[in-house]
Amino acid sequence: MSQNWQQPQQPGGYPQQPGGYPQQPAPPQQAGGYGTPQPGYGYPQGQPQQPQPQYGGGFPPPPPPVGRPGNPMLAVGAAIVATLVGAFLYAFLLSSMADTDGPEVKVTQFAYAGVIVGALIGFLVAKFGGRNPALWVVGAVLALAAVFLGELYGYAMIMSDLLDKHADQLQSVGMKPMSASEIFFQHFNTPLVKGMPGGGLFDGWKEDSDAMTYIFMALAPVAAVSTAYRISNR
Repeated sequence: MSQNWQQPQQPGGYPQQPGGYPQQPAPPQQAGGYGTPQPGYGYPQGQPQQPQPQYGGGFPPPPPPVGRPGNPMLAVGAAIVATLVGAFLYAFLLSSMADTDGPEVKVTQFAYAGVIVGALIGFLVAKFGGRNPALWVVGAVLALAAVFLGELYGYAMIMSDLLDKHADQLQSVGMKPMSASEIFFQHFNTPLVKGMPGGGLFDGWKEDSDAMTYIFMALAPVAAVSTAYRISNR
């Protein structure tokens, strides 16, 4: 009887396939091409991804505050000091430009002094208070008060100058020279001589004021608000 002899397999070899050749793994093929795709014509080039900003908690950071931060208390304090200083300077300028040598006192009204005082107050309000419209209103009120006090104290200085020039004549009617502060604080609403006709300092100022006086006074708060607005928006 004949037996079928088989050739022994070598260890580590490849399994025999029909035809006598071992089967090799084929490279992966892409649709429409052969072999491994190479970057080049016909294939899009990969773009490097840009890192995306990450925010803590998953939310973007809050927007920055609009305008400059300020200190309202410091702004109001500086504006009050400027009001008192501006009122005194306004009064001094008003009295120095008054003509008291003639038979009738002539007081010169001017608009630039009120504008300068208002602009100074508005600058300080915006400089120390930042962008705060409420402080602009405070600055406008203080600017009006500065010009009003300057007008009244200026008239008190003029009246004090008149009393000094006519001291000898006034002694016969019981009047004596007085300082501007005495007239302003002691005779604001009372006559200079008790029992004499006429009112006090405020009444005398109202009789001598006209429409231009009130217009010039209104320019001070306008200058304060406009200056504060410009400084705050820089």
